[in-house]
Amino acid sequence: MTRFKTSQLVASLLLTGTLVCSVIPAQAQPMMGDTGMHQDHEKMHKRMGQQWAKRQAELKAKLHLESSQEDAWNSFTQSMKPPAKPVWNFLDREELAKLTTPERINKMTAVHEANIAAIEREMKQRQEATRLFYSKLNADQQKIFDAETLPEQARMGWRHKGD
Repeated sequence: MTRFKTSQLVASLLLTGTLVCSVIPAQAQPMMGDTGMHQDHEKMHKRMGQQWAKRQAELKAKLHLESSQEDAWNSFTQSMKPPAKPVWNFLDREELAKLTTPERINKMTAVHEANIAAIEREMKQRQEATRLFYSKLNADQQKIFDAETLPEQARMGWRHKGD
């Protein structure tokens, strides 16, 4: 999974989670064993952060940055760093169980909209940080950056239906 597809994965997980919460009765057991969904998301988030750090180190080595570009690199990586905790909120099943169906729908819609807005804010921040850093690279470094940040599907020649 590439860096720039992470937000799409998060959005997909969010939508799937919202759908599951609306279909499964409030009394159902947690889907992911005794630890519950929230802890599994935290583990996934931690693992993604570790993978991100590794990819950033590999990219920096390939770019052969000049000392004058170090500040730009540091700003870029700080801006791109995954947040300490996920930007989305989870629905509380016990709270949902106390609500009527229309209230549950309203609550799920409000949480969903807030989560999408948070994800969009994070994506815009990353886009701006990437554009700024890219402008500080020389032509050879830009080619390396382009190749290294190309989504995996495009590198492998995969296409969506209809393309």
